[in-house]
Amino acid sequence: MNNFNYRLYRYEKKSPKFFCILLFSIVSVQAQREAAHWFFGVNAGLNFNSGIPTSLDTGQVNTLEGCSTISDANGSLLFYTDGVTVWNRMHQIMPNGTDLVGSLSSTQSCIIIPNPGNPNLYYIFTTDVVDAYTGNGTGPSNGFNYSVVDMSLSGGMGNVTTKNVNLMTNGSEKVTASLSSDGNYWVVTHRNSQFYAFKVTTAGINAIPIVSNTSNVVSDYRNIRGNMKISPDGQKLAIAHTLFEPEQAGSLYLYDFNSTTGSVSNGQFLADDITFYGVEFSSNSTRLYASGKFFSTSTLSNIQIQQYDVTASNIPNTKYIVHNYQAAQVTPSLAGSLQLGLDKRIYHSLPASRLSTINTPNLLGAACGFDFQSVNLGTNFARFGLPASVQSYFKSIATIENFCLGDQTTFTVTSENTITGINWNFGDPASGSANTATAISTSHVFSSAGAFTVTADVSYSNAPNQLFTEIVVIKEIPNIAHLFTIEQCDVDDNDSDGLSVFNLQEAITVIEEDNGNTNIDVMFFESLNDAQMNENIITNDSYANTVNNQIIYARVFTYVDCYTITQVRLSVNSGSNLGVYDTIEVCEVDDTNISISQIEASLGDDFPDATISVYPTRDDALLLENQLNDFSFIDVNTTSELFFRVSYGSNCGFIGSVALNIVAQPAVEDQQALLCGDEGSAVELAFEESFSSYLWSTNETTPSIMVTETGTYTVIVTNSVGCEKEVNYTVISEPPLTIERIDIQDFQDVNTVKIILTPDTEPENISYSVNGGNSFSTSNEFVNLYPGVYDVIVRRGECNAAAETILVGGFPKFFTPNGDNINDTWQLLQKEYYPNATIELYDRYGKNLNYIKADSEWDGTYKGVPLPSGDYWYKLTLESGRIIKGNVTLKR
Repeated sequence: MNNFNYRLYRYEKKSPKFFCILLFSIVSVQAQREAAHWFFGVNAGLNFNSGIPTSLDTGQVNTLEGCSTISDANGSLLFYTDGVTVWNRMHQIMPNGTDLVGSLSSTQSCIIIPNPGNPNLYYIFTTDVVDAYTGNGTGPSNGFNYSVVDMSLSGGMGNVTTKNVNLMTNGSEKVTASLSSDGNYWVVTHRNSQFYAFKVTTAGINAIPIVSNTSNVVSDYRNIRGNMKISPDGQKLAIAHTLFEPEQAGSLYLYDFNSTTGSVSNGQFLADDITFYGVEFSSNSTRLYASGKFFSTSTLSNIQIQQYDVTASNIPNTKYIVHNYQAAQVTPSLAGSLQLGLDKRIYHSLPASRLSTINTPNLLGAACGFDFQSVNLGTNFARFGLPASVQSYFKSIATIENFCLGDQTTFTVTSENTITGINWNFGDPASGSANTATAISTSHVFSSAGAFTVTADVSYSNAPNQLFTEIVVIKEIPNIAHLFTIEQCDVDDNDSDGLSVFNLQEAITVIEEDNGNTNIDVMFFESLNDAQMNENIITNDSYANTVNNQIIYARVFTYVDCYTITQVRLSVNSGSNLGVYDTIEVCEVDDTNISISQIEASLGDDFPDATISVYPTRDDALLLENQLNDFSFIDVNTTSELFFRVSYGSNCGFIGSVALNIVAQPAVEDQQALLCGDEGSAVELAFEESFSSYLWSTNETTPSIMVTETGTYTVIVTNSVGCEKEVNYTVISEPPLTIERIDIQDFQDVNTVKIILTPDTEPENISYSVNGGNSFSTSNEFVNLYPGVYDVIVRRGECNAAAETILVGGFPKFFTPNGDNINDTWQLLQKEYYPNATIELYDRYGKNLNYIKADSEWDGTYKGVPLPSGDYWYKLTLESGRIIKGNVTLKR
């Protein structure tokens, strides 16, 4: 086996089940589990405490790029920040925890550093950002600052006690940190051609940095983007320059870092072929990875991840392309950050609900195991940044091998410092006295399968003592049967030759059921020797046997070395091709589907105790691919034949086809009805169309029903050929209906009434009446109304929703005072409604002839003398002050 403290074997086939990540979980943390939690992107979060990241939904951060999270030595969350806001472990904003001068759009906006001597004190370093510069880059910017968090305050939830202490007036978007050789911390940033290393000790932050000059100058403030990382062993520093001016470009450099002095030296140019953005080292510090975006739009690739061998004499020549993201996969503006996790995988962040990973970054070339979007973030979303941490947290003390139950698990220690002793605790009290050891490199037989927390308390002669924690997962060897038989149908041109094509996923399903655990991985081989040597893997789900009852071999495991080998017999059933079996009438569903369950039920009568499944093609039926159901899209205009498979358990009994006669479903849409607001109101639910049968959700089977409550009622209607459709009949309360005003134009030759509803009234299905509901009109305006009292009613549908009584006033147009008792006097119509009104009468010359009250009558005389025929004028003054003028004709 290769001596790397984290290994992953990846085998990918067409089906997801063959996508095997055979990963033992090891979490190695110098200073234990301070990097156990991540919060980043849009409310995204991961918890690494189990050794395998699990998604968290509680995060409050919403950042485009940089962020940082800190946990305590036991992996319990303390707080996190995006460089602007600080949240405590309850995901609440800390007191004084706002307006830090980092930025949501700074590459590495911030990093959290503990005080090495006080477990309650933490420092949040915040970086500069391009967007903060003013005056064409000549003015002030955010600079490089720090704030202080005291976790002893607010009941252990923490307060920001000091905020935005400036260390550099101008800086860059880069920051990284590492343990110093004396057990303190170096925090390093970059500006122009210089590196600035600030030391954090028990006394706090030394504001006078160690300044290292280099020959590479980045003077334009618009080019300060890009990541920077110190290697986990504290000996190297990598920096990506993301350049936008004078044109888009990038460069990647590698330097030596001195963890004793904080100096940076011996710069090496590695590449400038892409716009570099993210950088990260492997956990053993021997490999460097970088992400970048292509300048040109002519390439099919959009973003690339590169690997370099840091141990080589000519590092630039070791460049290996880990992965090219195709333009169709991602189209972001930046190439995304790379960050080591506690599981020693390198994570790559781009806008998505998943992170991609480099699963074995200690290994060269393809063995590094890139895995596209392999980590699910649940309902949350990544962007371009991942949480920055002290890089030393990801350094291992031991290379661990042998993870099968019963094996001697070995711990091989290497260190750049001189180790004088190690006290091991394997976290396995059931092993008795063997649970501890003091040898520098040691071994242990774990008492059971499961996760064990192994601690190594290491003493050095030339460095401070350190405590390391490794989470080791011990796996059982699967316990399964020695032989499985998979029976397949023979439907090729020679359906009696015993040859067919098998979907090996069927074998995996049978093996999983026998093992009682789906959390296993299976690889197939044609010979026992290949299975034992893990060579010549069968790489396709679809496997064509070479002889009937051929034996292939399955290597079954939960971890690559914890495996068992079983035989799989591939048996072909001759005579299983049914050809065109029948013609079936099947109902269309919603224009884009047919009733597959109807086909299955019809065929099920002919094959009792079997499982019937339906497919678009014969090959699909053979390989159990693209199975159809009632919700599958089917073009009802072109589909005339479908294929079915008769299965007995996991074995294929028969395959055939059915010709289809597709029958349209009932043509009816969902309905709506209004329930009037009156007490005891009911509404009838019915259809204009007629159907053969009805089944309401009220269990009634009549064509219509009466309901007295609002809600959604369902009814299954069936046409004459037996096809069904479920219809929703929604009953809602009558929407509010309010008369805002009624405009009356009376005392006119043509009187009009216009009914105005409130503006929020829904206009649908409204009708109006002015005769108490004897007749209704869809128009709200009524003309040529004779003077009188009118009962106005406005309704929606059949609901009488609003009513008012109005008066339309007027006078007769003429009168004939000739003593025949017909129109002998002139008077105000409906005069009883105008008790205090007065009327003044005038002749055509304006002479006042009379002054009467509105409840009186005029007989056409002036001072008892009959007036001649002609037109006379009146002035009506109502009690409200309204004045109405007009004329009346006197005829004799």
